[in-house]
Amino acid sequence: MKILQPPLPKELDAAQALRYMGCTQKADPATEVLLQKAEALLRPAAQPHAVWMECPVAELPLQNTGSDLARHLQGCENAVLLAVTLGSGTDRLLQRLSATELPAAVAADAAASTLIEQLCDEIERELRREYQAKGLYITGRYSPGYGDCPLALQSVFAAYLDTGRKIGLTVGSSGLLLPRKSVTAILGISQKPVTGYRAGCAHCVLQKTCQYRKRGVSCEQE
Repeated sequence: MKILQPPLPKELDAAQALRYMGCTQKADPATEVLLQKAEALLRPAAQPHAVWMECPVAELPLQNTGSDLARHLQGCENAVLLAVTLGSGTDRLLQRLSATELPAAVAADAAASTLIEQLCDEIERELRREYQAKGLYITGRYSPGYGDCPLALQSVFAAYLDTGRKIGLTVGSSGLLLPRKSVTAILGISQKPVTGYRAGCAHCVLQKTCQYRKRGVSCEQE
């Protein structure tokens, strides 16, 4: 098991954050300035932490977790469990802004969602390099809630990683992560090149609320 305190990405993917804010076309200058101010507030508030471990797939209680995850891990005897969070300081900032400056809260929420995804991408790239050095391959990350995989699986991942003690990440009764800007995921490990499987929109539990679908695209196109 490895516990990390990774730095935030040096640059926010502003285009992605603006899409989270609902900007389907080029944002006006005022919106761009709002996002910049929100990022400036967010960076000192965030306290990124991550933890990951390798374990045999057969030892994980993945029964009744849907067919999509099984396909994602096909050909993988081992897997990496990963949890990443921006910390409780981010939640406190978002709560304060929601009560006092709603536009800034929207922008900060979008920036935080973007930064946690960028952070996960960076950790995934580092994991890929580590396993390639061993002559192994890993899939992309797959999180509870993707496809037909139940959100409740987050509790399993959190328990295996002991996220409450290791990085201050817990799972609520509804299966949602606390702090909110957090991610749990699994990546398959194989001796052969493998990409894993990402479910289509038809099976996704976020189908009705997905911001990508509202724009006429899918997450795979982003």
